[in-house]
Amino acid sequence: MPARVTLHAAFPQALADPALAALVRACAEETAEIQGVATPEVTLFDDRIELGGEIPTPILLAIAAEVRRATGRWHVAKHGSALWRGE
Repeated sequence: MPARVTLHAAFPQALADPALAALVRACAEETAEIQGVATPEVTLFDDRIELGGEIPTPILLAIAAEVRRATGRWHVAKHGSALWRGE
């Protein structure tokens, strides 16, 4: 059964910016590559990112956690506001 993890943006249109969406996608793909695991399917919406695929759930959660950590920290440094809900 395919696993799925969703990260919700702090603001409804946060990921509508194509450059920001591309950065988040690249982070997910790079994290998987660095860890030597399959790249998850990445689906971006204006208000969230969904990661999924035939990847064990713990690995998918680890990728999502790293995406949240890295892109969230970058966004706060660059824009002074949280990117992800709950930060």
